[in-house]
Amino acid sequence: MGGGIAGLLLAHKVLDFNPTVFDRRRIPGKKCTGVISYQTFTQLGISKEFIDREFKSIEIRYGDRYSIYINTNVIRLNREKLEIWLDGEVRTKRPNDAVIKGNTVIVGSERYDGLVIDCGGWKGNARWIKAIEYLAEPINEDKIIVYIDKRNVGGFSWIVPLPYGTLIGAISYKDPKLFLPKFNKRIIDVHGGAIPRVRPESKIVTLKLGDSTGLVKTFTGGGIFGIANLLGPLVSGIRNGSFKNYYAKYKTLAKEVRRQYYLTRFLETTWRLLPFIFKLYNERTINVAEEFDLHSLLIRRIPH
Repeated sequence: MGGGIAGLLLAHKVLDFNPTVFDRRRIPGKKCTGVISYQTFTQLGISKEFIDREFKSIEIRYGDRYSIYINTNVIRLNREKLEIWLDGEVRTKRPNDAVIKGNTVIVGSERYDGLVIDCGGWKGNARWIKAIEYLAEPINEDKIIVYIDKRNVGGFSWIVPLPYGTLIGAISYKDPKLFLPKFNKRIIDVHGGAIPRVRPESKIVTLKLGDSTGLVKTFTGGGIFGIANLLGPLVSGIRNGSFKNYYAKYKTLAKEVRRQYYLTRFLETTWRLLPFIFKLYNERTINVAEEFDLHSLLIRRIPH
């Protein structure tokens, strides 16, 4: 249940089982920044046509004085385009306020029995942070730029240049519009919402995929990393009837996200010290590959 990227991808991987996807939204296609490591992209097992652009460099700026550079290998996934395509490939029932009861999905007076996987959003406790993002006209830039503001504790803003436009966004516990990077390009579209900062449980007892697992990268809010890592074990479990590897993989991922959660909380309490850190590492370069999605490992890449 859940017709976002998690539910649609899973259904597409097991088309021969004739799955049905239930979703409350009338139309598919969620707009988001969608910056993920190339390794995470390959785990999704989808066509490169859904890559808008590849990036080898990210600049993190603190104010107008300090910058740290990251050499990396990330891509911008066009999630909206992917979800629309997947929705046309699988059987979906929209819009429906479906309810899961064990191995049954209830929609009004109708009941659907079988193997049920919860691919809906997060339903537990969380610290919610607000996000807003504009799609503006293209700019001449070849790297992602991230901005850290001393006033925006626990948040950040960004510019992601694409061939057809520029993503300009911010997340904040306050009003994210206050921290948007300055730009003078025409705005084409705007979207936003709230992102859960979750401390996931060490284990789960029901089958889930996507944000319902709580495997959302704490600082950046990315959920595709968790989907990509759980997708293979979940599909294998559906095919062979054993979900041992799925639950083991979840346990490993939950441990990583909990690390991210505590690191983010620590970062928020020491936010005032960031100028000293940026001054110390100003103009330094960190080499990052798959660790882009494993935030708790990044500290090992800080140059000494």
